[in-house]
Amino acid sequence: MRRAAAVAFLALLSVSCRDERLVPSLPPGYHVDTYAQRSASAVDVLWVVDDSGSMAPRQEALARNFQAFIALFREGRIDFRMGVATTDIFTRPGELVGEPRVLAPDTPELERAFADSVRVGTQGSAYEAGLEAASRVLERQARENAPVLEARAACESGCASSEACREECAKAHPVPFLRPGAWLYLAFVTDEDDRSPHDVRTYWRMFEQAKGIGNDGTVVASAIIGDVPANGCGAEPGTRYAELVRLTGGEVGSICDADFADTLRTLATSAVGLRRTFALEQAPKVETLRVRVRHPCGTAQESLQGCESVDRTACEKQSAEALDAVCTPVQGGADGWTYEPARRVVFFAGDSVPGLGTRVELEYVEEDAS
Repeated sequence: MRRAAAVAFLALLSVSCRDERLVPSLPPGYHVDTYAQRSASAVDVLWVVDDSGSMAPRQEALARNFQAFIALFREGRIDFRMGVATTDIFTRPGELVGEPRVLAPDTPELERAFADSVRVGTQGSAYEAGLEAASRVLERQARENAPVLEARAACESGCASSEACREECAKAHPVPFLRPGAWLYLAFVTDEDDRSPHDVRTYWRMFEQAKGIGNDGTVVASAIIGDVPANGCGAEPGTRYAELVRLTGGEVGSICDADFADTLRTLATSAVGLRRTFALEQAPKVETLRVRVRHPCGTAQESLQGCESVDRTACEKQSAEALDAVCTPVQGGADGWTYEPARRVVFFAGDSVPGLGTRVELEYVEEDAS
């Protein structure tokens, strides 16, 4: 009897220990909120570039610094398409310019092709209407895509639940731009404000509808424009563009910058869908908030510029993909994180934005914890 009791006790002890090991409990009020940093798998980018008389040096800056924009797409192996239009709605309404009209990851000499496309010249109308120009490009693409998508739908009707069959239908009936399933990213580059005929919110609704009902979160607009308010570099404040950017959650850069590299890197971050804000589940005691970003062990040091320190101790016996390179990001400033109590979020700026494939950990004690 005693032996049976002892066996039962040891069994109970074993279960208790095993449960304690597998399900660790956190102290009351202590939280670690975690988020995986993922990106869009496919992105269509429409550049709308001012082709009026004052834009030659700005077009050159855009062409010269394209590598700063495209690097993140390549790093994340993102399936992208890029087209370029102008702000002139009279000469080439709805047209994509350059050759080829649509750029893709396999475009030969991509940087040169993009540079040639964005050098749109300076003979365009002084009545710059970037929002209207973008809407006309999207309307034209939708018209041209319609028969292709109808043929694809007819093909898919015989696929039942076969995903492989649907993929074959998509290959047989390809859409060059404004692809189903791809994010839409609008990038405006101009030194004048928008003079389109409709109010900004009308264009905002148009752009969201371009991706269909329920896909509004997949349309983002950014702009390189005159500072709001003006800073004296000769550019008109891009007030209307700035309003559209605010509505879609994009980024604003200054057309007055001599070098667009930093701005283009920022635009690329939003273009591929990297998150800059991460919400806390509970309101924290701010003084207890700690932020960590776990990177793959194989992450190069130059990709960790936003880190105050990096601990790779746990990487010694791990694979390059293991998320054990622990970055303590800089707090505050142009390249650090800040806590915004009104929204209860941690916001990352500049170089501190968590990269592709990272994991963000927000550790804190709940405000109401005793």
